[in-house]
Amino acid sequence: MQGKICELLLEQIPSVCRLTQQCVHHMSGMLVEDTPQNAADVQELLGEYFRNGGKMTTQEINKICQKIFDALGKEQLIRKEKKHTLAAERLPEEVILSELDFYLEKESETIKFEDLFKEQVATNTNEQIQKKDRKEKLRQKEDIKAKEAYEKHIKTIKEQKTHIPPARVRHSKADQDGKKLDIVIDKLSIIVGGRALLEDTSLQLIYGQKYGLVGRNGIGKTCLMNALARYEYENADKFRHIQVLLVEQEISESEKNPVQLVLETDMERLELLEQKEKLENSEDLNAGEKLQTIYERLEFIEAHLAEQKAIKILQGLGFTDDLMYRKTKHLSGGWRMRVSLARALFVQPDVLLLDEPTNHLDLDAVMWLEDYVINCKHTVIVVSHAREFLNVVCNQVIHFYDQKLTSYTGNYDQFEKGRAEKNTNQKKQFDAQQKKLSHMQSFIDKFRYNAKRASLVQSRIKAIQKMDLIDEVLEDPSCVFIFPNPEKLRPPMLRIEEGYFEYQLGKPILKGLNFAVEMESRVAIVGANGVGKSTLLNLLTEQRRLTEGNYFRNPRLRISMFTQHHIEQLDLMKSPLEQLMTTFPGASGETYRSHLSSFGLNGNLQLRPQYLLSGGQKSRISFAMAVWNNPQILIMDEPTNHLDIDAVNALIIALNNFTGGLVIVSHDQYFVSTVCDQIWYIKEERLKKFNGDFDDYKRALSEGKLA
Repeated sequence: MQGKICELLLEQIPSVCRLTQQCVHHMSGMLVEDTPQNAADVQELLGEYFRNGGKMTTQEINKICQKIFDALGKEQLIRKEKKHTLAAERLPEEVILSELDFYLEKESETIKFEDLFKEQVATNTNEQIQKKDRKEKLRQKEDIKAKEAYEKHIKTIKEQKTHIPPARVRHSKADQDGKKLDIVIDKLSIIVGGRALLEDTSLQLIYGQKYGLVGRNGIGKTCLMNALARYEYENADKFRHIQVLLVEQEISESEKNPVQLVLETDMERLELLEQKEKLENSEDLNAGEKLQTIYERLEFIEAHLAEQKAIKILQGLGFTDDLMYRKTKHLSGGWRMRVSLARALFVQPDVLLLDEPTNHLDLDAVMWLEDYVINCKHTVIVVSHAREFLNVVCNQVIHFYDQKLTSYTGNYDQFEKGRAEKNTNQKKQFDAQQKKLSHMQSFIDKFRYNAKRASLVQSRIKAIQKMDLIDEVLEDPSCVFIFPNPEKLRPPMLRIEEGYFEYQLGKPILKGLNFAVEMESRVAIVGANGVGKSTLLNLLTEQRRLTEGNYFRNPRLRISMFTQHHIEQLDLMKSPLEQLMTTFPGASGETYRSHLSSFGLNGNLQLRPQYLLSGGQKSRISFAMAVWNNPQILIMDEPTNHLDIDAVNALIIALNNFTGGLVIVSHDQYFVSTVCDQIWYIKEERLKKFNGDFDDYKRALSEGKLA
């Protein structure tokens, strides 16, 4: 039965409605389990598939559902349920109603009319309940399938992580043994889930070089880093003497503090110290000789300097004395990510792989990391959305595109310039070759059957066959964000005067706060982590109330806020379309789809479970949700995290075209410089305006000249 219904659906559904065969098979199963009694039932069962997957209008859905119902009836593929009806009929004989009393009194021998009516109602009610039950069971089955798929996805990710070698200090380095530390892979292929991310490409990593790995979100940069860290590529055994370390995104919560977690990467030091303690308390006659050997080894590996080195790295990444010795279970995800980074820097592997290392770092920490990467002698590969960071630290760029890796010399700006020139030259060569090919093909077609020109035709055919064809230049489709422009409001819009805020009595977070935002505002808020930037944003959006001071907000003003916390609150089991429909019910399907498309979420991306989406794609969903209500003021906390460089550029263009006010917390120099015209910084509980651009601010910060 289901097979026939599936065939019927494939015949009836127009080809422009792009539903997969698997999806149609699932739809046919719904029709089998829950038999429709009319076209409305068909629409109730299948309408969302046509609306979301097929992008059909309500009118088109009505027509196709009626068409499907008629076809099902014609092919006798549905069974119509019998309905209880009472019809008036002429009686064969006259009946005297008073004589019926005798029969009506005998309830046991006759059926009362009201009983018949009740039976009919009960039957219909039971049918409706059964129908609802079937639908509910179907939904539950779908939920179970989705949950199983999600759990399988998480399990796969965890298994991949377990294969990545842990951060461990090696005191015996390969270069000390005279071995080369370059990695040269001639044929590199990476296949994930049956899809080739890289195919027979080459990769050359020269020891000591600093590489920027760039490419669109979701193309496979993280998969490549994982493969390098796990030595999962052709002839990997040749390079196992080279220590490759990928920084974990975030270390797990524990009772240990950051200093302990950094020091425990040096297993040899810990074991030697443990042996030393045992021998010092031992009565073994040979203890003295053994201790001498341990002392010499501890001296050789500079064990006495280890804690000082760990503290220096943690301080560089912004850890205060309090945070350094606080249990990691009491640290936020951002600080635990810094612990992972500190562990990797402490280990000093031959090849260090950094995936978005500037996320969660303030400007002080970013500048410290820049200096560290530049001056370390090892190979470093960086994936980052921060253009300025790549410009500062990288002297080589690897471009991941179209299943190939292409290397360029120089930083990111030089890569962009070099790639543009290369593409321009390649396009000219391609056009010239196509013109030549077209001319030769025309000659061949014209004289193919001319005996006198046969030799000339053959020579041109051979020339075409021997020709090295030049590839056409295929550019990535440009990434576009569109923020809806709000209606204008008369100022004032938003203002705080003489504001004061504290969480604990007598311990101010912000004081003497005077700050105003209008529709023309383009404000960047900067400062060290923990000084109160997020608190300020919460005060502006009234998620927190001032302890003292005046807060004014235009009664017609709409404010929206984007934070990384909003991404964490997405229901990963839902698709972007379902997320939007659940959060903002009442709009048409076309409105939801159009809004998501404004943020580069098109086609199947709108229907894919969010756990399958990249961090950048989830950021786009959060952007779409943040501006759903057409805000006059948009407040954003680190909006460029998880975006690739092309998406950051698209965000810059969208924000520059946005006619509302902007307040942005960010330490992305390029982003702030191209979007914001004011820089405000927080220092010693006070918000102050900086007179100058981001370069000036960075210089003042590094020289300690901020007032």
